[in-house]
Amino acid sequence: MTWFSVMKTPAKDRRYKLTAEDIDTIRRLRKENSLNQTKRILAEEYGINISTATIVYWVNEESRKNKRLKNAKRTYVPGSEESKRRIARDADKRRANWEADPDMKLRHKLQQAIDEDKQDNRFRHTITVDGKTYTLDEAKKIIEGGTLKRKNRKMD
Repeated sequence: MTWFSVMKTPAKDRRYKLTAEDIDTIRRLRKENSLNQTKRILAEEYGINISTATIVYWVNEESRKNKRLKNAKRTYVPGSEESKRRIARDADKRRANWEADPDMKLRHKLQQAIDEDKQDNRFRHTITVDGKTYTLDEAKKIIEGGTLKRKNRKMD
């Protein structure tokens, strides 16, 4: 397995309404125009109708950093409707990523088995993923080897 076979594009993140090309266009227009002009040009010429806050998020690194910090502090009430929707959304995204890149399914299943072993399943000695069986030691070597890592980013 080569590094390139692991770095496949994950499934589309449905939370994003803009493409990487849209973001490049926004950044280019914002360098050349005021915020209001940029918003007007996007709506009229490109059919992209977005808020001023979204434009600022994508063109201002400090704004994006602050928003991400704020989002990271968000808490969810266990069992709430919001929490249930979030869990379902994340599970759907994970399954879509596994279809786009089966190596990520392998990584997830191996890591899950290793984490279980640390907690209460001390008698588990093998892990079977898609018909292939791994020992716990093999699983740890694969995970620690780094061949199943992918960059964690939504947009380039």
